[in-house]
Amino acid sequence: ELVIFFDKRSSRDFQYRVKQTGHLGSKMRFLAAPWLGLLNGAVWLRNAWHANQAARQLAQRLRGEVGIEPLFPVESNAVFVRMDDELVRGLEALGWRFYKFIEPDIYRLMCSWATTEEEISSFVADVLATK
Repeated sequence: ELVIFFDKRSSRDFQYRVKQTGHLGSKMRFLAAPWLGLLNGAVWLRNAWHANQAARQLAQRLRGEVGIEPLFPVESNAVFVRMDDELVRGLEALGWRFYKFIEPDIYRLMCSWATTEEEISSFVADVLATK
């Protein structure tokens, strides 16, 4: 876990609160090392940008090639779409995993810092084959 304070005043007494709630790690340097790697050189920003771009590409391809319209504007690494049970079962049988959202037929498709164009192409092809 990571806590970032954008206002220094909010960080007052944070260490005390961490200790009082039992969240003090005796080897915190081991926990901090991966975070330092992400924060140095804006790696986190490149990763977020890539995930967001992948989601936009996925949404465009689903809209253009399959006719599935995203339900909301793609503003992050998530694409929300409506899919019927038959399509969902078919995609799950092919090994795809995604999240059911609020409504029974709305699903959240997530992209990550590691999502490739090939994975997006495979997903779109599987949607077309299953539909």
